[in-house]
Amino acid sequence: MTPITLAQAHAFLQAHLDAPPEALTLIGAGAWSRCFGYRVGDAEYAIRFGAHVEDFRKDQRAAAYASAALPIPQILEIGAALGGYYAIAPRAYGVPLENVDAETWRAVVPSLAAALETLRTVDIGATTGFGGWDAHGQATATSWPEHLLAVAEDTPALRIHGWRRKLEAGSPEGSAAFAWGYARLQRVASAAIPRSLLHCDLMNRNVLVDAGRIAAVIDWGCARYGDHLYDLAWFEFWAPWHPNLDVALLRAELERRWRQVDYTPDGLTERLAACYLHIGLDHLAYNAHRGDWETLAATAARMKTLVESAR
Repeated sequence: MTPITLAQAHAFLQAHLDAPPEALTLIGAGAWSRCFGYRVGDAEYAIRFGAHVEDFRKDQRAAAYASAALPIPQILEIGAALGGYYAIAPRAYGVPLENVDAETWRAVVPSLAAALETLRTVDIGATTGFGGWDAHGQATATSWPEHLLAVAEDTPALRIHGWRRKLEAGSPEGSAAFAWGYARLQRVASAAIPRSLLHCDLMNRNVLVDAGRIAAVIDWGCARYGDHLYDLAWFEFWAPWHPNLDVALLRAELERRWRQVDYTPDGLTERLAACYLHIGLDHLAYNAHRGDWETLAATAARMKTLVESAR
Protein backbone atom coordinates (compact mmCIF):
# COMPACT_ATOMS: atom_id res chain seq x y z
CA MET A 1 0.00 0.00 0.00
CA THR A 2 1.39 3.40 -1.01
CA PRO A 3 1.81 5.71 2.01
CA ILE A 4 -1.19 7.99 2.48
CA THR A 5 -0.45 11.68 1.95
CA LEU A 6 -1.75 14.58 4.00
CA ALA A 7 -3.91 15.64 1.06
CA GLN A 8 -5.44 12.17 0.75
CA ALA A 9 -6.15 12.00 4.48
CA HIS A 10 -7.80 15.41 4.37
CA ALA A 11 -9.97 14.48 1.38
CA PHE A 12 -11.07 11.26 3.06
CA LEU A 13 -11.97 12.97 6.34
CA GLN A 14 -13.69 15.84 4.52
CA ALA A 15 -16.00 13.33 2.82
CA HIS A 16 -16.33 11.01 5.83
CA LEU A 17 -17.08 13.42 8.67
CA ASP A 18 -20.14 15.53 9.34
CA ALA A 19 -17.89 18.50 10.07
CA PRO A 20 -14.61 19.41 8.32
CA PRO A 21 -11.38 18.31 10.04
CA GLU A 22 -9.19 21.05 11.46
CA ALA A 23 -5.44 21.18 12.15
CA LEU A 24 -4.74 17.96 10.26
CA THR A 25 -1.11 16.90 10.62
CA LEU A 26 1.05 13.80 10.21
CA ILE A 27 1.97 12.60 13.71
CA GLY A 28 3.54 9.20 13.05
CA ALA A 29 4.70 6.83 10.34
CA GLY A 30 5.77 3.23 10.82
CA ALA A 31 6.45 0.18 8.70
CA TRP A 32 2.78 -0.75 8.36
CA SER A 33 0.72 2.41 8.89
CA ARG A 34 0.64 6.23 8.98
CA CYS A 35 -1.09 8.28 11.64
CA PHE A 36 -2.61 11.76 11.39
CA GLY A 37 -4.02 14.00 14.09
CA TYR A 38 -6.99 16.29 13.60
CA ARG A 39 -9.63 18.24 15.48
CA VAL A 40 -13.40 18.48 15.16
CA GLY A 41 -14.75 21.24 17.36
CA ASP A 42 -13.17 20.80 20.78
CA ALA A 43 -12.45 17.07 20.30
CA GLU A 44 -9.10 15.77 19.06
CA TYR A 45 -8.62 12.49 17.22
CA ALA A 46 -5.98 10.31 15.60
CA ILE A 47 -6.62 8.39 12.40
CA ARG A 48 -4.32 5.62 11.19
CA PHE A 49 -4.24 4.30 7.64
CA GLY A 50 -2.74 0.93 6.79
CA ALA A 51 -3.02 -2.16 4.64
CA HIS A 52 -3.62 -4.59 7.51
CA VAL A 53 -7.02 -4.29 9.16
CA GLU A 54 -6.07 -7.04 11.63
CA ASP A 55 -3.68 -4.60 13.34
CA PHE A 56 -6.54 -2.20 13.98
CA ARG A 57 -8.79 -5.02 15.20
CA LYS A 58 -6.06 -5.98 17.67
CA ASP A 59 -5.90 -2.39 18.89
CA GLN A 60 -9.65 -2.53 19.40
CA ARG A 61 -9.44 -5.75 21.39
CA ALA A 62 -6.42 -4.60 23.42
CA ALA A 63 -8.41 -1.60 24.65
CA ALA A 64 -10.47 -4.03 26.76
CA TYR A 65 -7.36 -4.40 28.95
CA ALA A 66 -7.01 -0.66 29.51
CA SER A 67 -6.47 0.58 33.06
CA ALA A 68 -4.81 3.44 34.89
CA ALA A 69 -1.54 1.49 34.82
CA LEU A 70 -1.98 0.43 31.18
CA PRO A 71 -3.64 3.33 29.31
CA ILE A 72 -4.81 2.11 25.90
CA PRO A 73 -6.91 4.43 23.69
CA GLN A 74 -10.31 3.11 22.66
CA ILE A 75 -10.83 2.51 18.94
CA LEU A 76 -13.92 4.45 17.90
CA GLU A 77 -14.22 3.33 14.30
CA ILE A 78 -12.62 0.95 11.77
CA GLY A 79 -13.36 0.83 8.06
CA ALA A 80 -12.06 0.62 4.51
CA ALA A 81 -10.41 3.62 2.88
CA LEU A 82 -7.99 4.61 0.12
CA GLY A 83 -7.16 1.06 -0.94
CA GLY A 84 -6.62 -0.09 2.65
CA TYR A 85 -8.14 0.53 6.05
CA TYR A 86 -8.44 3.21 8.71
CA ALA A 87 -8.97 3.36 12.47
CA ILE A 88 -9.99 6.39 14.50
CA ALA A 89 -9.25 6.90 18.20
CA PRO A 90 -9.09 9.81 20.64
CA ARG A 91 -5.72 11.49 20.24
CA ALA A 92 -3.18 10.85 22.99
CA TYR A 93 -0.33 13.27 23.61
CA GLY A 94 3.16 12.68 24.88
CA VAL A 95 6.81 12.17 24.04
CA PRO A 96 7.73 8.77 22.56
CA LEU A 97 9.27 6.68 25.33
CA GLU A 98 12.53 6.08 23.50
CA ASN A 99 13.01 9.83 23.02
CA VAL A 100 12.81 10.94 26.65
CA ASP A 101 15.92 12.30 28.35
CA ALA A 102 17.70 10.47 31.15
CA GLU A 103 15.97 12.45 33.91
CA THR A 104 12.50 11.79 32.50
CA TRP A 105 13.37 8.11 32.07
CA ARG A 106 14.20 7.83 35.75
CA ALA A 107 10.86 9.45 36.60
CA VAL A 108 8.86 7.22 34.24
CA VAL A 109 10.43 3.85 35.19
CA PRO A 110 7.91 3.17 38.02
CA SER A 111 5.01 3.86 35.65
CA LEU A 112 6.56 1.67 32.94
CA ALA A 113 7.20 -1.15 35.41
CA ALA A 114 3.58 -0.91 36.55
CA ALA A 115 2.45 -1.26 32.92
CA LEU A 116 4.69 -4.29 32.44
CA GLU A 117 3.35 -5.87 35.62
CA THR A 118 -0.19 -5.25 34.42
CA LEU A 119 0.67 -7.06 31.18
CA ARG A 120 2.10 -9.94 33.21
CA THR A 121 -0.91 -10.33 35.48
CA VAL A 122 -3.93 -9.26 33.40
CA ASP A 123 -6.57 -11.97 33.02
CA ILE A 124 -6.32 -13.59 29.57
CA GLY A 125 -8.10 -16.76 30.62
CA ALA A 126 -10.78 -16.35 27.95
CA THR A 127 -8.15 -16.58 25.20
CA THR A 128 -6.11 -19.48 23.83
CA GLY A 129 -2.75 -20.23 22.28
CA PHE A 130 0.69 -18.64 22.12
CA GLY A 131 2.22 -16.05 19.80
CA GLY A 132 0.35 -13.50 17.73
CA TRP A 133 -3.40 -13.36 18.33
CA ASP A 134 -6.30 -12.33 16.15
CA ALA A 135 -9.23 -9.95 16.57
CA HIS A 136 -11.01 -12.56 18.69
CA GLY A 137 -8.04 -12.95 21.02
CA GLN A 138 -7.06 -16.39 19.79
CA ALA A 139 -3.55 -17.52 18.84
CA THR A 140 -2.73 -20.64 16.83
CA ALA A 141 0.53 -21.92 18.36
CA THR A 142 -0.06 -24.55 21.03
CA SER A 143 3.09 -23.75 23.02
CA TRP A 144 5.66 -20.99 23.52
CA PRO A 145 8.44 -23.03 21.84
CA GLU A 146 6.22 -23.67 18.83
CA HIS A 147 5.75 -19.93 18.42
CA LEU A 148 9.41 -19.05 18.99
CA LEU A 149 10.72 -21.66 16.56
CA ALA A 150 8.34 -20.52 13.82
CA VAL A 151 10.70 -17.54 13.40
CA ALA A 152 12.56 -19.61 10.79
CA GLU A 153 9.50 -19.92 8.56
CA ASP A 154 9.22 -17.94 5.34
CA THR A 155 5.70 -18.53 4.08
CA PRO A 156 3.64 -16.52 1.58
CA ALA A 157 1.36 -15.38 4.42
CA LEU A 158 4.17 -13.36 6.00
CA ARG A 159 4.37 -9.62 5.36
CA ILE A 160 8.12 -10.08 4.84
CA HIS A 161 7.84 -13.20 2.66
CA GLY A 162 11.06 -13.79 0.73
CA TRP A 163 13.31 -12.72 3.59
CA ARG A 164 15.31 -15.98 3.63
CA ARG A 165 16.32 -15.74 -0.01
CA LYS A 166 17.31 -12.10 0.50
CA LEU A 167 19.29 -12.98 3.64
CA GLU A 168 21.21 -15.78 1.95
CA ALA A 169 21.94 -13.69 -1.14
CA GLY A 170 22.69 -10.41 0.60
CA SER A 171 24.57 -11.40 3.73
CA PRO A 172 26.34 -14.74 4.14
CA GLU A 173 27.45 -13.54 7.57
CA GLY A 174 23.87 -12.75 8.50
CA SER A 175 22.75 -16.15 7.25
CA ALA A 176 25.40 -17.81 9.43
CA ALA A 177 24.29 -15.70 12.42
CA PHE A 178 20.71 -16.84 11.86
CA ALA A 179 21.76 -20.49 11.83
CA TRP A 180 23.83 -19.94 14.99
CA GLY A 181 20.96 -18.26 16.82
CA TYR A 182 18.32 -20.72 15.70
CA ALA A 183 20.36 -23.71 16.87
CA ARG A 184 20.61 -22.13 20.32
CA LEU A 185 16.94 -21.21 20.36
CA GLN A 186 16.09 -24.85 19.75
CA ARG A 187 18.05 -25.73 22.88
CA VAL A 188 16.67 -23.10 25.27
CA ALA A 189 13.05 -22.60 24.18
CA SER A 190 10.92 -23.91 27.05
CA ALA A 191 7.20 -24.45 27.51
CA ALA A 192 7.58 -23.99 31.28
CA ILE A 193 6.51 -20.33 31.34
CA PRO A 194 3.52 -18.38 32.65
CA ARG A 195 1.24 -17.26 29.80
CA SER A 196 0.88 -13.48 29.71
CA LEU A 197 -0.18 -10.66 27.43
CA LEU A 198 2.80 -9.16 25.56
CA HIS A 199 3.04 -5.96 23.53
CA CYS A 200 6.35 -6.82 21.82
CA ASP A 201 7.04 -3.34 20.43
CA LEU A 202 7.22 -0.94 23.36
CA MET A 203 9.34 1.57 21.47
CA ASN A 204 9.01 2.92 17.93
CA ARG A 205 6.60 5.68 19.05
CA ASN A 206 4.19 3.15 20.55
CA VAL A 207 4.44 4.38 24.15
CA LEU A 208 3.79 8.04 24.93
CA VAL A 209 5.07 9.73 28.08
CA ASP A 210 3.54 12.81 29.67
CA ALA A 211 4.34 14.41 33.03
CA GLY A 212 6.66 11.58 34.00
CA ARG A 213 4.10 8.82 33.42
CA ILE A 214 2.95 6.49 30.68
CA ALA A 215 0.16 8.35 28.88
CA ALA A 216 -0.73 5.83 26.17
CA VAL A 217 0.28 2.40 24.87
CA ILE A 218 -0.69 2.11 21.21
CA ASP A 219 -0.21 -0.10 18.13
CA TRP A 220 -0.80 -3.67 19.29
CA GLY A 221 -0.15 -5.21 15.88
CA CYS A 222 2.87 -7.19 17.18
CA ALA A 223 1.15 -8.27 20.42
CA ARG A 224 1.39 -11.92 21.48
CA TYR A 225 0.70 -14.33 24.31
CA GLY A 226 3.75 -15.84 25.94
CA ASP A 227 6.56 -15.23 28.39
CA HIS A 228 6.24 -11.82 30.09
CA LEU A 229 10.05 -11.56 30.10
CA TYR A 230 9.87 -10.83 26.35
CA ASP A 231 8.93 -7.18 26.91
CA LEU A 232 11.83 -6.74 29.35
CA ALA A 233 14.16 -8.50 26.90
CA TRP A 234 12.98 -6.05 24.22
CA PHE A 235 14.34 -3.09 26.20
CA GLU A 236 17.55 -4.94 27.02
CA PHE A 237 18.11 -6.00 23.41
CA TRP A 238 17.76 -2.50 21.97
CA ALA A 239 19.53 -0.68 24.84
CA PRO A 240 22.66 0.21 22.77
CA TRP A 241 20.42 2.05 20.30
CA HIS A 242 18.97 4.15 23.15
CA PRO A 243 21.77 5.19 25.52
CA ASN A 244 19.42 7.74 27.12
CA LEU A 245 17.46 4.86 28.67
CA ASP A 246 18.94 3.21 31.77
CA VAL A 247 17.44 -0.22 31.13
CA ALA A 248 19.19 -1.69 34.18
CA LEU A 249 17.08 0.68 36.28
CA LEU A 250 13.91 -0.74 34.71
CA ARG A 251 15.00 -4.30 35.43
CA ALA A 252 15.85 -3.41 39.03
CA GLU A 253 12.40 -1.85 39.49
CA LEU A 254 10.69 -4.93 38.08
CA GLU A 255 12.73 -7.20 40.34
CA ARG A 256 11.78 -5.04 43.32
CA ARG A 257 8.10 -5.41 42.45
CA TRP A 258 8.48 -9.16 42.03
CA ARG A 259 9.99 -9.42 45.50
CA GLN A 260 7.08 -7.42 46.92
CA VAL A 261 4.59 -10.02 45.65
CA ASP A 262 6.87 -12.98 46.35
CA TYR A 263 7.26 -13.84 42.68
CA THR A 264 10.42 -15.36 41.22
CA PRO A 265 10.64 -16.11 37.48
CA ASP A 266 11.89 -19.70 37.29
CA GLY A 267 14.61 -20.31 34.71
CA LEU A 268 15.15 -16.57 34.26
CA THR A 269 18.48 -16.82 32.42
CA GLU A 270 17.34 -19.42 29.88
CA ARG A 271 14.00 -17.72 29.33
CA LEU A 272 15.64 -14.36 28.67
CA ALA A 273 18.11 -16.03 26.31
CA ALA A 274 15.19 -17.48 24.35
CA CYS A 275 13.65 -14.01 24.11
CA TYR A 276 16.93 -12.38 23.03
CA LEU A 277 17.37 -15.03 20.36
CA HIS A 278 13.85 -14.66 19.01
CA ILE A 279 14.08 -10.87 18.91
CA GLY A 280 17.41 -11.10 17.11
CA LEU A 281 16.30 -13.73 14.61
CA ASP A 282 13.04 -11.94 13.91
CA HIS A 283 14.90 -8.75 13.12
CA LEU A 284 17.53 -10.48 11.01
CA ALA A 285 14.61 -11.60 8.85
CA TYR A 286 12.99 -8.15 8.90
CA ASN A 287 16.18 -6.31 7.98
CA ALA A 288 16.97 -8.80 5.24
CA HIS A 289 13.52 -8.07 3.83
CA ARG A 290 14.31 -4.34 3.93
CA GLY A 291 17.86 -4.80 2.64
CA ASP A 292 19.24 -2.93 5.66
CA TRP A 293 22.51 -4.81 5.97
CA GLU A 294 24.12 -2.38 8.41
CA THR A 295 21.33 -2.78 10.98
CA LEU A 296 21.25 -6.51 10.30
CA ALA A 297 24.94 -6.85 11.17
CA ALA A 298 24.50 -4.79 14.35
CA THR A 299 21.47 -6.88 15.33
CA ALA A 300 23.39 -10.12 14.83
CA ALA A 301 26.25 -8.83 16.97
CA ARG A 302 23.88 -7.71 19.73
CA MET A 303 22.11 -11.07 19.74
CA LYS A 304 25.38 -12.93 20.13
CA THR A 305 26.65 -10.60 22.87
CA LEU A 306 23.49 -10.94 24.94
CA VAL A 307 23.24 -14.71 24.60
CA GLU A 308 26.90 -15.28 25.37
CA SER A 309 26.76 -13.01 28.43
CA ALA A 310 23.58 -14.73 29.68
CA ARG A 311 25.34 -18.06 30.15
